[in-house]
Amino acid sequence: MAQPTPEVTDEQLAAEAQDGSQAAFGMLVGRYHGRIYHFLCHKTASPEDAQDVTQQVFIVAWQRIYQFRVEAKFATWLFTITRRLAINYYRARGSRVFVELEEADGKLVTHDTPASDLAERDEYALLWKTARENLSESQFTALWMKYREHMSIKEMAAAMGKKQVTVKVLLHRARKALGAALGGRGEWAGLNQAGGKLTPPNLERDMILQPGLA
Repeated sequence: MAQPTPEVTDEQLAAEAQDGSQAAFGMLVGRYHGRIYHFLCHKTASPEDAQDVTQQVFIVAWQRIYQFRVEAKFATWLFTITRRLAINYYRARGSRVFVELEEADGKLVTHDTPASDLAERDEYALLWKTARENLSESQFTALWMKYREHMSIKEMAAAMGKKQVTVKVLLHRARKALGAALGGRGEWAGLNQAGGKLTPPNLERDMILQPGLA
């Protein structure tokens, strides 16, 4: 019986794209378009803005594909571009303030994002809606990369342009703030047991083990 052909990795496709293969890059777009758009839906003011920034991400990625190091992870490199363009979006729009670490004030961050439109497609929609409303931009990004993109601390640090210890602190504070927000709304204690899907199991575990920074 013939063995199944292993799937071409993102990094292999990126290497082909560096050689000029638009087909290979198109496959990367197909793999990542939804993931980038979904992330940006929590960062922008409208579905149209999220789509516009998503398109910019892939335009920049194609223009800079020669800069990608094939020994690195493509996802980390792409989310680095995504985060930078999201910051540019905040600055250009002017009505949303980008604040680092614990300095974020909920009153400074607008919540008119299209993320609610994705509720039926995202089984943890309530979690991310609560996170968006209660965490700083960096805290939200760290939480997303850890629990939606399953990046390591090292990969997150590279994508966010921060030291690994800073990323650990961001995650620690994000989990603490999110736990407080969910507990304050009376949703943290029993929604999963009642049949709802509020938190991914690994996030729930880490929030229970909150004293550590890992």
